[in-house]
Amino acid sequence: MWKVILLFSYILFAGCGLKEYHSYKPTEPKSVCFKDIYIDNPEPTLRDIFYKSISDGVLQSGNKLECDGKQKYNLYASINSVSFFPIGYSPSQRANVYSVEVNVSIKIEDVRGNVVVNKNIREKTQYIGTGLRADFEKRYAFEEIGNILKVRVFSIMSEL
Repeated sequence: MWKVILLFSYILFAGCGLKEYHSYKPTEPKSVCFKDIYIDNPEPTLRDIFYKSISDGVLQSGNKLECDGKQKYNLYASINSVSFFPIGYSPSQRANVYSVEVNVSIKIEDVRGNVVVNKNIREKTQYIGTGLRADFEKRYAFEEIGNILKVRVFSIMSEL
């Protein structure tokens, strides 16, 4: 019996070990001023979600956000298009699967006005909910696309 307990505890704890974690740290953190985000869409939460996602992408890349005149770069974002539509319905005939597509332009200039990075990002994702919470699921779908945008901005800022 004790052999079974010993074998079971070995199987249980064999996968519980410390794993290496490597984080990205730039040699010198750059100060970036996130000037503005342009959105031609009347959705009220869209500006907040994308502003937070882009800011988080800059900060998680190890750089600093500051607009005090000492910054090295200015970041401009423009949301060119946002498509949002339901593609699936729950048994109660409420939309529960949403598709979101976004087209974003990211431009980074140095303090002299020279364009360092000019990228166009086009992403598409789906969000599956329950169909019972009305506009909450719409917001969650926007947050999903915001998380993808954060990763893209992280990648761009890591290459600076």
